[in-house]
Amino acid sequence: MVIREFGAIHFRNYRELFVNFSEGINLFIGDNGQGKTNLAEAIYFLSHLGSFRTHRLDPLLTFGEAASWLQGTVLKPDFETKARVEITRRGRRVWLDDQPVATLSAYAALFYAVLFNPDSLYSYRHYPAARRAEFDRFLSFLDPDYLEALRNFRTIQMQKNGLLKGGDLSSLPDWNHLFIEKASGIIKRRAALLERLNGELPALFALLTGRDEALRLVYEPSLTGNPAQDEATLARVTEQERLAGHAMYGPHRDDVQLVLDQRKESYFSQGEYRVSLLALKLALNGLLSERRGSHPVIILDDLFSELDASVQGRLLEYLKSMPNQIFITTTQVPPTLQIPGVQIMEIREGRIV
Repeated sequence: MVIREFGAIHFRNYRELFVNFSEGINLFIGDNGQGKTNLAEAIYFLSHLGSFRTHRLDPLLTFGEAASWLQGTVLKPDFETKARVEITRRGRRVWLDDQPVATLSAYAALFYAVLFNPDSLYSYRHYPAARRAEFDRFLSFLDPDYLEALRNFRTIQMQKNGLLKGGDLSSLPDWNHLFIEKASGIIKRRAALLERLNGELPALFALLTGRDEALRLVYEPSLTGNPAQDEATLARVTEQERLAGHAMYGPHRDDVQLVLDQRKESYFSQGEYRVSLLALKLALNGLLSERRGSHPVIILDDLFSELDASVQGRLLEYLKSMPNQIFITTTQVPPTLQIPGVQIMEIREGRIV
């Protein structure tokens, strides 16, 4: 996937922007507060119809404006299209080749961007829900059947929660049976994804750091995926869930942890965590490219902060070899940046100068 011509009108501090991007590496450089991350956010929004910084839409609009527009010519191996998004405080509308798209999900299913940014790094490190969302979004894009399984599970979960709040638990065993049936497929798919990623993570971590510690993901499901065991578990915690008024076990409570040898991520240094998460993003990119036959856009916001010079050099050598279109934001060009053809754009007050 490549975004060629790109436009943004009334998005954050960009009143009007039109730019042609390189199909390789694009570097946005500038002081803090000038709009580098805003531009990265606009590119991400064109792909995902959501921001990686806020769940609200009104902060995305330039102050005093009623709407914002994003547009890009998107190239994939099997088609080229002009994607356009309108953002208002009430919602979003989307077009492909000037034809309205009926559902946002149909649009979002076409595009994917792999993101690394400090805000998502903090959320990923401290909130299990953010980690679950990362893998659920990836699996849903990789396999539409997973998205359907996730929707079905959430419907059953809502029904079960209503039952627990209502007080009459006579039908709870039947709902638990459905709950476990839907949960089992999700648990198995998540476990299979992590097993696949763990085949790549140690080599990527070693490549970026020169260290031989084994980086891996550890899946911590609250249910086992074995129907008999899980039915016994849910029967045992019935009173606990009744008092809480919601389901306390299931895929919605699972966790995933990064581990270096025997050290869990809570014991990583900030630099170790950054490079570990970078390795994970690169592993996700590799799997997506392999399975879908298309290389996603890579967005690396504030990439070089808290990475030592040797890691920066190793990372840039790896990025140089990648076939993806890559967007990097930074406050200064690192001395190790020696990549022919990189497109460098200085950002100042919402303009490319």
